Amino acid sequence: MYIHRCRFVDYTPHTVTSLAFSHNSVSDSCPHGLRLAVGRADGSIEVWNPRGRHTNWLKEHVIPGCRGRSVEGLVWCSDEGHSRLFSIGGSTYLTEWDVAKSAPLQNHDCNAGVIWSLAANQSQNKIAVGCEDGSVVIIDISGGPGVMEHERILQRQQSRVLSLCWNKDDMIIGGCADGRIRCWDIKGQLLQTLRVDKSKTESTLVWSLYMVANGSQLVSGDSTGSVKFWDMKHFVLQQSFNVHEADVLTLTGDMSGTTVFSAGVDRKIFQFQLVDKGKKSHKWINSSNRLLHGNDVRAMASYESRNLDLLVSGGVERVVAVNTLRNFQNSMVLKLPLNANNLIINDEHRLLVMWQDQTVKIWRFLDNQQKILAAKLTLSDPESISQVAISKNGRYLVVARLSIVRIYELIETDADKLQVVKVPAAKLEEIGAKKVRILDSLGLILLVTHSNECLSVRFNVDDDDDVSEFDEAQDVVEYDVENACELLDASQDSRLVACAGYNGKISVLDLGSGEARVLVRLNEVPTALRFTSNDTLLVATMEHKLYEFNLDGELHTEWSKKNSENMPQPFLSLPGQPYGVFETPDRFWVYGASWIAFFDAKTQLPQKQAKGRKRPRSKPNGVNGSVNDSTEKEVSDKTFWFTNKYKNLLLVDRLSDDELVVVERPVEEMPSPPAFKLVKYNI
Repeated sequence: MYIHRCRFVDYTPHTVTSLAFSHNSVSDSCPHGLRLAVGRADGSIEVWNPRGRHTNWLKEHVIPGCRGRSVEGLVWCSDEGHSRLFSIGGSTYLTEWDVAKSAPLQNHDCNAGVIWSLAANQSQNKIAVGCEDGSVVIIDISGGPGVMEHERILQRQQSRVLSLCWNKDDMIIGGCADGRIRCWDIKGQLLQTLRVDKSKTESTLVWSLYMVANGSQLVSGDSTGSVKFWDMKHFVLQQSFNVHEADVLTLTGDMSGTTVFSAGVDRKIFQFQLVDKGKKSHKWINSSNRLLHGNDVRAMASYESRNLDLLVSGGVERVVAVNTLRNFQNSMVLKLPLNANNLIINDEHRLLVMWQDQTVKIWRFLDNQQKILAAKLTLSDPESISQVAISKNGRYLVVARLSIVRIYELIETDADKLQVVKVPAAKLEEIGAKKVRILDSLGLILLVTHSNECLSVRFNVDDDDDVSEFDEAQDVVEYDVENACELLDASQDSRLVACAGYNGKISVLDLGSGEARVLVRLNEVPTALRFTSNDTLLVATMEHKLYEFNLDGELHTEWSKKNSENMPQPFLSLPGQPYGVFETPDRFWVYGASWIAFFDAKTQLPQKQAKGRKRPRSKPNGVNGSVNDSTEKEVSDKTFWFTNKYKNLLLVDRLSDDELVVVERPVEEMPSPPAFKLVKYNI
């Protein structure tokens, strides 16, 4: 089998600008609703679910960004058990998000300067925002989701407020661009001003503030690289550490108030620990540091419970690193994958389609194994693309965003290029979608809106006319599909559509009758699904199980009955989630962020050995087999194989029965601004 190993796809995620956990640290077990919000420089927000484990992260939602916007701050607030997400980004507005719909719930104009910082109080019923004109505005959010009311503006000063934090519900503390830390009471009166060290060449910027859990100490980080600990009872400096070689951009700490972490431009994360807890004089030491990132660290967040402790960090390098609070120095670091599910293959015309932000690129695989960029489409609207679909005949492209859907015709030209021409479709432009499919044989375009409504419109992609027309007089057909649609695929004849949610429920929609039914309710989280040539449904789950379901008659196929609960241990031990499944003759393929595996579709996997017998070890090349038992090796090689020799896989799919496309995007190959050069000592 020939493998097209592609590194020419220039997908480049945007830098991480902010991080926030949905819950405060607790001494009990981790709540099921714990989420991590990741804000990026393109205005997009990712919502990750750690699922109670350090290594078991699932990206549940992506709120698309917009050209010219950035997420500069995130905060969650709890409201009667529900978490509300707020953001700021280069404007005077505070935005509350409907995470389930990936859309803004409410925008509140603070009627001050551009907002630079925000923080929520301990009771989580008020949010303070710091502005460019020196204003600090208090916003009351106690009215519930979508309700934000102006409460007051604190006593004014002239310097830009770069960072904010609360001391419980009584005091608001702001780090300013003039090297001062200002403290206000809840009524707006300025209580005290603290001064950090001055720079000889420029004004000192107080980039970050963190209130230690007990409320008696404040930690500040500034542009001189200093981390300072302040006594908030007497408003005096207690300790200062000049450990960073450049600006300190972010601070966080643990639940007990005995550990603080700092990071910034010099890429290092420093750990400070309290050594004389319980005494009147608090003494901190710089206990350790780690170099986990290749560029500026712009944001950190921490969460701690009885069964889970997390320290996450991210920045210019684009990757979010997950460490532990309690074993920071020695723990294994997990880096969340960058897969965005933004590539598709058209195997009939050998096309690879990628979309990002407002751009769609189409590459063609030539018969001589060369690849060329066949077309590039850049949208004038600022809203980012949510998904793209291409017809089997390669003639039409549907581009979906949350507020609008458009159709484009791809016209063959000389030199294997494609000309992109817009097809007028006013009715479609009134509909937004997060998922889209072209069902060629039925002449339908299937859409899933941000509210999980499943719709279809007629459009004949096999029309031989030179001028393509969309029927504006038609009615949009809506289908009653009860579960959320995070995964979507259509059968070979386009008659059946399968959709799955992360709750484990998989539904099948019959487009002939217009009726939907629940096929199965899994106790696991499905992360990938695909119809086979036999109209069975392949489903891969977060727990690394592979199922094959019949759509009529008995649910499990013979292969699934024998093998789904008998997955090889090397496959179960692979890191991360499966991102995709597909079929080639007599093989089922599954891939993750750094691995590819296949199973023989006609053969039963070897039964797991009885308890007490030693399992054959995996060979270094990733093929499961025993060194001493040639029979076991032959069976294992025939029924299952995997490799983990890839980096940051974006897509693996079939191009033909004997060709695969493997798209990689290593982080080190992404364009990046120069990183801060650390001082090296020759020993």
